[in-house]
Amino acid sequence: MSTTIYGNFDGVQQNNLVGWVFDPANHPSEVMAMIDGEFVAFAAANNYRADLERAGVNNGLCGFRIAIPGQFLKGGSHKVELWLNGGQRRLAPAFTFQSTDAASPPPPRPAEQKVETPPAQPAPQATPAPETKPAPEAKAAAKAPPAVEAKPALSAKPAPEPLKTAVEAPKNAADVKPASAKTAKPAHTDAKTPAAPAKPFVPGKGKSALIPKIDAKSAAFNTTQRSVSESLIFNGAIGALNKFCNLYTETPYYERLRLAARGTTRLDCFVQITTTLSRIDQAREGQLPKVGPLVSIIMPAHNREDLIDDAIQSALAQSYKNFELIICDDCSKDDTVAVIKSFKDPRIVLTRHQEQKGAAAARNSSLKLARGEIIAYLDSDNVWHPRYLEIMLEELANWPGNMSAYAGYFDIDIGEDTIRIKKAEIKGFHLEDQVVLPFVDLNSFMHRRQLYDVLGGFDERLARRQDYDMIARYCWLREPRVVPQVLNLYQRIANAQQITKMQKEDTKSPKIIADKIEGYYKNGLPAKLPSWVKKVSVVSWDMSRNHFAKAYCVAEALSKHVEVEMISYRFFDEEIFQPLADKKPPFECKYFEGGNFPDFFGNFAKGMEAITGDVIYAVKPRLTSFGLGLMANYHTGKPVMLECNDLETVVNNAKATDAHAQKQLTDLFNAADKAKIPYELIWSEILDPLVAEIPTVFTHNINLNLHYDRRCLYMRNIKDDSLYRPEDMDRDAIRKELGFKPDDRIILFGGLVRKHKGIFELVDLLNALGDQRYKLLVVGSRDTPDLMKLSKEHRDNITVLPPQPPERMAAINLASDLIVLWLDPNVPAGQYQSPYKMSDALAMGPTIIASPTSDLADLATRGLMLNVPFGNQKKLVATIRRVFDQPEETAKRQQRARKFFEREFSYPAVFPAFALGVSKLEQNKVYPVSERFAEFFAEYRRRTLAGK
Repeated sequence: MSTTIYGNFDGVQQNNLVGWVFDPANHPSEVMAMIDGEFVAFAAANNYRADLERAGVNNGLCGFRIAIPGQFLKGGSHKVELWLNGGQRRLAPAFTFQSTDAASPPPPRPAEQKVETPPAQPAPQATPAPETKPAPEAKAAAKAPPAVEAKPALSAKPAPEPLKTAVEAPKNAADVKPASAKTAKPAHTDAKTPAAPAKPFVPGKGKSALIPKIDAKSAAFNTTQRSVSESLIFNGAIGALNKFCNLYTETPYYERLRLAARGTTRLDCFVQITTTLSRIDQAREGQLPKVGPLVSIIMPAHNREDLIDDAIQSALAQSYKNFELIICDDCSKDDTVAVIKSFKDPRIVLTRHQEQKGAAAARNSSLKLARGEIIAYLDSDNVWHPRYLEIMLEELANWPGNMSAYAGYFDIDIGEDTIRIKKAEIKGFHLEDQVVLPFVDLNSFMHRRQLYDVLGGFDERLARRQDYDMIARYCWLREPRVVPQVLNLYQRIANAQQITKMQKEDTKSPKIIADKIEGYYKNGLPAKLPSWVKKVSVVSWDMSRNHFAKAYCVAEALSKHVEVEMISYRFFDEEIFQPLADKKPPFECKYFEGGNFPDFFGNFAKGMEAITGDVIYAVKPRLTSFGLGLMANYHTGKPVMLECNDLETVVNNAKATDAHAQKQLTDLFNAADKAKIPYELIWSEILDPLVAEIPTVFTHNINLNLHYDRRCLYMRNIKDDSLYRPEDMDRDAIRKELGFKPDDRIILFGGLVRKHKGIFELVDLLNALGDQRYKLLVVGSRDTPDLMKLSKEHRDNITVLPPQPPERMAAINLASDLIVLWLDPNVPAGQYQSPYKMSDALAMGPTIIASPTSDLADLATRGLMLNVPFGNQKKLVATIRRVFDQPEETAKRQQRARKFFEREFSYPAVFPAFALGVSKLEQNKVYPVSERFAEFFAEYRRRTLAGK
């Protein structure tokens, strides 16, 4: 039995569609408005109207008012349709109105149906009706051109004029009339025989067979059950898409996304559409991007005559114009090359294979021709957002130390007669997740050229998933930046020959990739150094204390790949850092006695003269490392790279009142007495600002990276993976040797014992746990006042061991259950550190519980450790118990941590990271900062020797 519905469309009033509708069985009714065949909005008919209340219609609560979007108010005639039941039933006959500017009289209203007062007579019934001519009151509007069914925005335009300049891109030929024979030359001509007039070449002529059309009324969302708020989201998404489809007809992005949206019912996809359009398209409307580096866009193509024009158009329509589009045709048998040549844009570079070699080889051929500092990828069957390059380049410019970035994408599923958004894919990055189930699309991935130069291109053995292998390599050492916007249409087209479908039976490629990934974990990434780099000079400011360990580990790791020499000074009583005393380094060591100025000038010069490497790797911005490197650069032109692993101005005697300070070089002259000590604070204060003026800086910490303007590469606190191998050790035997029982729960504190690292809070923790199985094990790297106090006051509750060599620290970590890194966030030094004991724990398996400072917060988010705010002992106790109560979760976290260690914290990670750093260097170049420092140091020497 059909339901009687009452209502009327009153017409256009003040740029709004106004009317009312009342369905006694389903109130409020939902009205769907369409103009020129495009969806405008859903509206609930529940607005109050006094005239309807007087007429006795539902207390007047059944009116609606729908704003007409601006693109329909700029002149011309427009057809209005109002539908009920998701497009199944008309509210009123279609109506054509004439849009005018604001100064013109308002458009006419359609014939009005008067509402009679119930209950004497029900309101007029709005029933489905055929389209009719406008009522008498609307005759003026009827003089306008008759309404017709809507077509895509481009089809409403006349055929384009012939191209006038080389840089003008042709319109999307799938949606326009063919150009005249004068517009495009035939694909092939015979110079000797006059050719008959050729038919114009039309790119994308077969596209209609690949991509179905869905009109707005047939959209899947129309018939779904939804709330008012969900309808508002849908209204906003489609309304914004309509606007940009009309504004930017030169790109296929908006039209294709709107088409896919019509076949979609997933609300999260409409939320993402609205988010992207509001944050990017609407926010930047009318704005031009900054001028920036040349981008090389890499596009492989094979038999893509019906699709490649969309891809090319989406590249040419980019707001950022400084790019080259390098297309490699992989021996197409159709008119793909003719389509490419029909675009008369000088930024397009075409190269061709004489035989089909596959997508990987095609991309490599394009990469060999690339001149850009930045590399981007666009496949011939996908489409970019018109501000894709702009947004991605901004991210890389804001983070100059990061080598890559990626954005999200709409996964578009295109069947024979359906099209829908399958999902909007964007998530935070962790490489182990990407390896298991890839979620970064190559078309949404951008990187600096150095990655290609150092790590190579695509593996041509792979018939498919070449991008998975490449993305894994390029993101191995450092997570890419995540751009939280969806900027790419990844199209799965049923009737197109795409690799994911054509090669889905290929089992060889996944096996090759799996073997390569396993090899990367074991041996590191294969990387290339420039031919001029034969030897590296690693410089440590001192060899007596724990800071020497990092420089030594870098030298030892690099020595497996290149000749290395170590240069350092001895400023303290210990001849060498004790845990390394028995090591026999596989490289040359050049050690010099430290001292104070003026006597130390001689040994400082000897250290500089001892540098014979092609590249200088200085550790810490101290005088006898970084300062020595600058002097060597000044005298020899040898390039310098610097590793910063502490904020040196706040690291000594760390306390909450510390504050970073930096000074000018000449300020040192006012502190001449202090400056006689080469490791005095004043030297760190004048050297810190000079870090910004050298090309390559390494760190291991987000706050240090921010401190140095986000331009740092990463070199973690590495360990010798040959020593840190749990499978080579007997955990139970080690625990027994240390004096612990099988059911003891060992909490390990290793490293330099300092109060701000939470050591005394750990003693209190034992009491709070109230369980005799918990034991505290402390291994100090050297004696400190805090360690002596701890040993004296708590000897009955803890076990204290002296400094241990690396292989023994590995065993102790394996024997332990927990590492608690409870850094006090109020002490600045802790915010700029990456504890060495974290590297040990990642390698050997004890669960890490840390305060959310610096990188420790991000690592917990990635499932590598647990976070507990400093001082929250109650939560710390609960978290520790969780570790033992949830063994499966603990084991999973342990496995992820080990993979992370192998990838970023092991010796094999050093060489490729170093190679990336070298890629920023130039041979035989003296830095301006070196010239200034050498001039200053000469003046300091003169004054000091003169006794001033």
